[in-house]
Amino acid sequence: MASVQPVSETTSAGTEPREKDEMVPDNSDAAFQCEDEALNDDWALRKEGADLKATIKAIQSRVEANAAASPTVHHPETMDAFLSSFFFQMGMTETLECFQSEWAELLQRGLVDAQQVEVVPGVYVEILQLHRKLKNIQREITEYREASSAAAEILEKARKARDIQQMHHQRVLVEKNRLIEELRRLKAKCSSYESELKRQYEKYQAAVKQTMLMSLERDKMVELANETEEAGFNL
Repeated sequence: MASVQPVSETTSAGTEPREKDEMVPDNSDAAFQCEDEALNDDWALRKEGADLKATIKAIQSRVEANAAASPTVHHPETMDAFLSSFFFQMGMTETLECFQSEWAELLQRGLVDAQQVEVVPGVYVEILQLHRKLKNIQREITEYREASSAAAEILEKARKARDIQQMHHQRVLVEKNRLIEELRRLKAKCSSYESELKRQYEKYQAAVKQTMLMSLERDKMVELANETEEAGFNL
């Protein structure tokens, strides 16, 4: 009995050509980069917000401490003490050093009697103290303005970060929908490939079966011919 020869698979004319897989753009790197930037911005905003809160708290504590301070008791001041306080408060350090040096020299030479130095009227002392308070208030106003400006910048950054987060969220949704559609298309394509593979396998099985039947029929014919030939020789 002759061996069965393998039958090569041929594609029928009615078989549709398979589509080439489309190249899917990979946006994962851009998405991760956008997410990293968003996280960094969020961390920076939190840090700046914490620094701003600490600054405002320090200003408020200083203002409350100044407000809770006991009323100033006006003590009579001599002319030299008043001038020294005035020069120091105004930042006139060179003038202060020169005045103290000359005043000490006058006292040492006996040209001025420290006991006879006139006392400055209380109104001048009050004016000097009010001027000191005014400078403190002006400094506090400047600090509040700087804190307000910093808060406005943080708010603007927060708005920009929110817009970036919203854009990133929309991008993620679009990417999600694209992947879902791509998955659906791949499933449909796999289903069509599976049905086509099953049809080709059935054709292959039918061809193998037909080949085996033909081979058996041929073997029978050859055997019958051999028997007929032997019978003719015997006659």
